[in-house]
Amino acid sequence: MDEKGGAASTPRLSTVARSLAALTLAGLAASPAYAQSNVTLYGSLDGGLRNLVNGTKAGGAALTMASNGVYNSNRWGFLGKEDLGGGYYVRFNLEAGYVLSTGALNNTNNQIFQRTSVVGIGGPFGQIDMGRQFTLQHYVVKDFEPFDFQYLSITESTAISGGDTGRDSNAINYRGIFGPWVVRGTYALGGVPGSVANGSTLAGGLNYRTETFKLGAAYTHRSNPLTATSSQYFGSDQYTAGGAVTVGPVDLMGGYSLVLQDVPSTLHSQTRNQYLWGGARYQVTPFFNVTAAYYDNKNKTNGLDGRKDVAILGVVYLLSKRTQLYADVDYTHFTGVYVTNATLNPSGHSKQTGVSAGINHWF
Repeated sequence: MDEKGGAASTPRLSTVARSLAALTLAGLAASPAYAQSNVTLYGSLDGGLRNLVNGTKAGGAALTMASNGVYNSNRWGFLGKEDLGGGYYVRFNLEAGYVLSTGALNNTNNQIFQRTSVVGIGGPFGQIDMGRQFTLQHYVVKDFEPFDFQYLSITESTAISGGDTGRDSNAINYRGIFGPWVVRGTYALGGVPGSVANGSTLAGGLNYRTETFKLGAAYTHRSNPLTATSSQYFGSDQYTAGGAVTVGPVDLMGGYSLVLQDVPSTLHSQTRNQYLWGGARYQVTPFFNVTAAYYDNKNKTNGLDGRKDVAILGVVYLLSKRTQLYADVDYTHFTGVYVTNATLNPSGHSKQTGVSAGINHWF
């Protein structure tokens, strides 16, 4: 029917349709064959509450909604891939973080895609990505991190990964999969005028994977600028190793990482940071799992010792493939100079107990 209620002009519409079809076929015949490509929008929303006893300087409990998620980091992003044929492809990934409670960016420097911003190419040789991305340490450790980088504000996983919140900017990352072996390499440009080494990162690593065992090791060297404009820099070396074993529905895993860093104030002494962790993950049913882990960080700087121990027990229940409920209870103990370290321990209390619960949805 037309707008006045009368019969529509069927012959005219048929003529137009045939003309459009002919033009479309002609265009397809004249166009070259392009590779297939796709873009995926994805994200995570984590609405959780956390109560931390001794979470304030006065000693009271602090009830909060974590700015970037309790269990999972709040994020959204684009993942794209173009098939070039012959097993080759081009990919990109842009990922941003946000604060669920306010909708703001989860950083103060207005970096939209501060989580990931890469473009890369892959094929039979492996995959090369360029841009801001997770550190090589992160990818190696992922195979034997008990919580698979969940509860990042509680565990020591971000510190173990190193870099800027577990990421490197200006990074060129290589990954090659050869049977059970995964070969990794990273070079991150420093971007300091007049110096190739200043501010740069060089890392290499290996993962070995079977259905029962997962092993990994990595080495990272960082040349950290003394100041933003200084031509001087100080070195940092990180050595990491760990593994996991699967026995039925249970995964047992553990790891060790040692960071030796020159002290910028003197450039003649070192800070020694030692990380040790272990845990177990039990898949009780396809919908319910329990994970327990322990993290230990020992620090020694100029003869002063600090230590942070974290014990955590978490449960997850899947409501669907994309929605899950979670809860945890954790205990953190600070000793030595860590008790008064305002960055690591804002409340200043040596012993803190936390309880968290919430819902996480993926899209």
